[in-house]
Amino acid sequence: MSGTARRKVLLDTDPGVGIPGTDADDPIALLLALAHPALELVAVTTTFGNCPPDLAARCAGAVLAAAGRTDIPVAVGSPVPLSGELPPLLATQYAGTRGRPGRIPLPELDDVAVDMDAADLIIRTVRANPGEVTLIAIGGHTNLATALGRDPGIASLIAAIVFMGGALGLDATYGRGNITPVAECNIWNDPEAARLVFRSGIDLTMVSLDVTNPATGLVLTDEMLRGIDPGASRVAPLLLDICSTYLETPMFAWAGHSGCVLYDPLAVAIAADPAVGELQAMAVDVETRGELTIGQTVPVRDAPPNLRACVDVDGPVVVRSMLETILTL
Repeated sequence: MSGTARRKVLLDTDPGVGIPGTDADDPIALLLALAHPALELVAVTTTFGNCPPDLAARCAGAVLAAAGRTDIPVAVGSPVPLSGELPPLLATQYAGTRGRPGRIPLPELDDVAVDMDAADLIIRTVRANPGEVTLIAIGGHTNLATALGRDPGIASLIAAIVFMGGALGLDATYGRGNITPVAECNIWNDPEAARLVFRSGIDLTMVSLDVTNPATGLVLTDEMLRGIDPGASRVAPLLLDICSTYLETPMFAWAGHSGCVLYDPLAVAIAADPAVGELQAMAVDVETRGELTIGQTVPVRDAPPNLRACVDVDGPVVVRSMLETILTL
């Protein structure tokens, strides 16, 4: 990247760090955004998903502290979707282990979060850097939709949005739902917000379950984890702790596969370099009213494309590159 300006990015995320039942990919994505030489991480906002957003902010703070980057602002997002009601499944999970810190120590919220909410931090960051900030959304789209609702003018000032979410059915085995038979969890968490983002006219890149799955090899395997030297990087011990917590209680278990599927880090990698994956222009919308299909991402016939979807990736090559990059921190 010598001689090339780094791309400013804001990461909207729901990291769980050391919390049983939460995925490992969000904190790994945060580490990759910090380490990638093509990216300049300028802010982090948290949403509900793996855990409530205030707890997610503390988890993000732990990752930033391990990387020596506590200068990056963190803002807490809405604890509920645009509908105002947390899905009952999440409410039940948050009443258990996913609603409280796990075995990895976390900073206090007052030591991490800035004095504004996620939507306002998105607005402030975009307006301070018009046309320069790419939003990487690796949770639900509530914070993005809320920011666009408060200040519609930022839509023309956002450079792009790269998001991990959705399932298009391109892969017969994995390209479907992981929270329902047709809906992926990030979109399902707030389908109304996702629809607003999909229809915003902003430059969108979609990284779905069709490519973030074991069939593409996008897995940080047990063998790769065993090969990590805890002394190789200041963040290596935290990376190993996060992955071991996940492997003990995986959120999504893929039959016949063991390891951490790197859903969210792929969105970061593509934000840094779109050539990492094969992208295809598509028209895609979100189902918000179907009794059985709410949260489904649906390809639309005879409509102009509103996004580029990642349709192929060389998973093993990308995973090795991600891991090597993270361990430079």
